Amino acid sequence: MNTTTVERALEKLGERFSYHTDVELLLVGGAAGMLTGLLPPTRTTTDCDVMVYVPEDARSAVELAAEHVAGELGLAAAWLNSNVQLRRDALPDDWQRRRVWIGQWGRLRVYAISRVDLIAMKVLAGRAQDLEDIHSMKPRPDDVAFVRRYLDGLGAKGTTPEQIAEARDVLESLEIHDHE
Repeated sequence: MNTTTVERALEKLGERFSYHTDVELLLVGGAAGMLTGLLPPTRTTTDCDVMVYVPEDARSAVELAAEHVAGELGLAAAWLNSNVQLRRDALPDDWQRRRVWIGQWGRLRVYAISRVDLIAMKVLAGRAQDLEDIHSMKPRPDDVAFVRRYLDGLGAKGTTPEQIAEARDVLESLEIHDHE
């Protein structure tokens, strides 16, 4: 999915979704970077990772509506999913203050994680696509300092010492830019 497809899918989801109150979604991963313009317009993704639902009990209703949208638009059934919630501990502290407004479609209010939070989570994940995404975001010294503090706190949240060490290796391998 490219950015236009993701936006269209969210619009359709908002049209289809019915709930007794507004529901907030926090997107992470590639879709978050695409929708905020942090990643290049040529970037595509296979899904939209939802880290947080508010209220949490709306998740099944949102994901059921997303399955219907998948059929309408010819997308994978799990184009919108919460699988990433298995690593909710990886969400940086105070992310709420930095989240980025994406838009509202019907009762759906969509946010994405901020640039620095996206960099931090991609350093932790450390896959080839994550490294490519980090490179395109041109991390600055202040980003690196944030990620170091982030990694320092992950042990207390359940991230293994091995995962933290791998993430530190990724961080140290990055090309740092003085300015964008």
